[in-house]
Amino acid sequence: MKTLVLVGGGHAHLHCLERLKNDSQKDWRVVLISPSPYQYYSGMFSGYTEGVYSLDDVRIDLPKLSHSINVEFLEDAIVNIDAKSQKLTGLNGAVYPYDVVSFDIGSQIAIPEAVENHALSIKPNYRFPDRLVKMRESTHPVIVGGGASGVELAFSILSWRKKNRLPSNVALFSSTKLLVSQGTAASKKIEKIATQKALSFYSGVGIESVDESNVRTSTGDSHPQSDVLWLTGPKSFELFQTSGLPTDTNGYLLVNEMLQNNQHPEIFGAGDCVTIDQYPALAKNGVYAVRQGPILWENLKKSLSKGQLVRFTPQKRYISILSTGDGEAFLSYGSQLFHGKIPWKMKQYIDRKFMKRYKDLYE
Repeated sequence: MKTLVLVGGGHAHLHCLERLKNDSQKDWRVVLISPSPYQYYSGMFSGYTEGVYSLDDVRIDLPKLSHSINVEFLEDAIVNIDAKSQKLTGLNGAVYPYDVVSFDIGSQIAIPEAVENHALSIKPNYRFPDRLVKMRESTHPVIVGGGASGVELAFSILSWRKKNRLPSNVALFSSTKLLVSQGTAASKKIEKIATQKALSFYSGVGIESVDESNVRTSTGDSHPQSDVLWLTGPKSFELFQTSGLPTDTNGYLLVNEMLQNNQHPEIFGAGDCVTIDQYPALAKNGVYAVRQGPILWENLKKSLSKGQLVRFTPQKRYISILSTGDGEAFLSYGSQLFHGKIPWKMKQYIDRKFMKRYKDLYE
């Protein structure tokens, strides 16, 4: 019997696990390996931070899910891939053979060496609960990063502090305009919202260094800090490079449009941990990982049965909805921008539906 190993419980792998529940034709063994028994959904981090969701609301129980669909779950972190002998090695030396393997392990936060001793990260995602609780209760919380994660969590921390009558002294630093990847109009809109909600933000200002009590900015100023949450951008895990697999210049596993590695066709990958050679500039976010799920599932099945693989084609535009706290959210879709309570209700509906889809498999 052949063995399919899924490493990581990301969006694309969750889809594969869901499909396994209904696949009566399966004649191969499936193993899921993850360093945490829970897969946390980043789309609900802001709601958790603000106190809208409980911890259980925002996580999938991987052992329970695996048991419900006859998949073997192993709690371990993979530290080496031997592509020649088709074996994986875990943190404590355990060896896992595979016929086909897929990686959906996400990414890390790129924290500069100059600040890493004084900066918090919420990746891997299982780190986030304790660290976000620590941030929202901090005396002088500082968030670094003007992308979607940084902006959303800054608003959420601010909202929670207001509700709990703590000082509204949340500071957000970004080396560019806020949400610059979504265009000039979105940047202007979100910065206007930040001003209206009294979020202290500093766009076009980077952080040069951090000590026990202050951050020093690229403009030479000093700002007080008690905790610094670093959310500037993704960084690949070293796993693929140290294992000698083909990667892009940043260390992400290289795959083709079938989400398959060209040099080792028994290795697949999806989500933030891979770069698709035909779309090297594709943003690393959950939207694409979700869309890759059905393609990955079809190709894993066909790889095990020698069928014709199918191609993944990313959509050109997608809806982004970011919580801005206080029961409001900012929606952007191309040039269309909306802010208020309706986008927040939409976001809640989408996020709750996503989680229910997988929780219903084992609850």
